[in-house]
Amino acid sequence: MTDMPRLLRAAGVLTLLALPFLGGTAHADTPSPSPSGSTATTAPAGTTFRTAGSLVPGQNAQATGAVGDYFYWSFQAQAGQAPTVTATVQLPTRAAGQGAESWRLDLYDGLRRAQPCVAGSPQAQATADAASVQLSCTLPTIRSWAETWSDDPLPGTYYIRLTVGTLAEQDLGLPVSAQLTLATASVSSVPADGSLSTPLTLPAGGPSSTGAGASGTTASASPAPTTADAATGSSPGFFSRLFSGGNARWWWTGAGAVTASLTGVLGFTLTRHPRRWFS
Repeated sequence: MTDMPRLLRAAGVLTLLALPFLGGTAHADTPSPSPSGSTATTAPAGTTFRTAGSLVPGQNAQATGAVGDYFYWSFQAQAGQAPTVTATVQLPTRAAGQGAESWRLDLYDGLRRAQPCVAGSPQAQATADAASVQLSCTLPTIRSWAETWSDDPLPGTYYIRLTVGTLAEQDLGLPVSAQLTLATASVSSVPADGSLSTPLTLPAGGPSSTGAGASGTTASASPAPTTADAATGSSPGFFSRLFSGGNARWWWTGAGAVTASLTGVLGFTLTRHPRRWFS
């Protein structure tokens, strides 16, 4: 009987020591809730460049706010890509008789420089009874390098800004929502400046070796100059070739030199012995 309290105390201590392990097992068996698909694939918008929401190609973005707010997103672009941004703005219900409003989609590089759109409609005007408006912008192909003075897009971070352009004063502050998607198309591996597939050199046999001779037709040979023509130099086109092309420059240079020499001699004679000429 004297050992019973001692046994009860030992059992209580063992039970207290086993409670954390039992609780841990129960928590381990309970699966943690996974994020929903919409939360994992939807990028929220920011209100400034610093708080811009991060966006990846193929990911959807949503924004909810008021008319007059700025919505910002950012994404990474690599060389050889041509990013395309598409935005759909769900317009609020407005009173009858209000004017149209316009929305704009602007893209900036990492230095906050505005980038041009080579395709799409970055600005769109919505009529008074329109329920939504769609905008799109395609950037030029991202280049791997560019000159320091040029504004060519380079790999790095780019920013998207969606906002209203012009609107009626009564529409300011009305609730609005927008959906945005980003797609990046990879262009061919041909450099932006172009390249030659074959060198611009004539074949060893001349132009006719790969021309009419290859098709089986024989080109008529031009008549050879006669002996008299060769002796007198009166072959057809002799004088035209003599005064054309690079030869013409030599003739003009020689004529100019002779004229300058005669003018100098004449001027010296007039100034050296003026009485002989005017007495």
